[in-house]
Amino acid sequence: MQYRRLRNFAYRSTEPDRLLTFVKSVAKEGDIPSILAACDKYCVEKEWIMHLGGEKGKVFCDIVSKIKPKMCLELGTYSGYSAILLASLLPEDGKVYTVEFDSNYAQAARLLIQYAKMDHKITILCGDAGEVIPTLRNRYSLDKFDFVFIDHHKPFYCRDLKLIEKNNHLRKGTVIIADDLGWPGAPEYDEYVQTSKRYKSSFYNTKTVFLNILDVMGKSIYLSDD
Repeated sequence: MQYRRLRNFAYRSTEPDRLLTFVKSVAKEGDIPSILAACDKYCVEKEWIMHLGGEKGKVFCDIVSKIKPKMCLELGTYSGYSAILLASLLPEDGKVYTVEFDSNYAQAARLLIQYAKMDHKITILCGDAGEVIPTLRNRYSLDKFDFVFIDHHKPFYCRDLKLIEKNNHLRKGTVIIADDLGWPGAPEYDEYVQTSKRYKSSFYNTKTVFLNILDVMGKSIYLSDD
């Protein structure tokens, strides 16, 4: 019941365009640390938005910094916070392709990404991930990804990971991070990456700081199709 109330609140009252207005009022254009800090400040002072935040962000950054990816896929753009954070950790020729179902969120995220001066590294693909993933190779000339971040509609985590596999977008050693495995949870995905011989998985206890809710972030390394 608590999740249902918060979920409805999030989709009813939280709009990334309001976040964008706030960020522009307090953060310097192109200054990524100040822009991300402004997003966190907005969560504390104005309204909750669905992004990683500082505590989860540290775990996320630690994983990404160790694997040093160049070609990245994100499922769930929302405000653009995690795409900007991820892009800031990549080399100059690194790329993030991020999929967002809601066209209004995609547009607001595009503007925030432009304000962060990360639009040369980040491309937003608007549509249902289940429909976008099968087009990645033929429509966007995308092959293997070094890193995948899954943070969209929780019941679709497993479906979309399997689609990424089916379309041969993983190489041996690709790292997949999935957020919110503790709350609200993605049990089908969780069971799959723990039981499939294709993955070696580990988990990190985290917290959705702005709601003071304990959570889990999963890291899965793709081993092979065998």
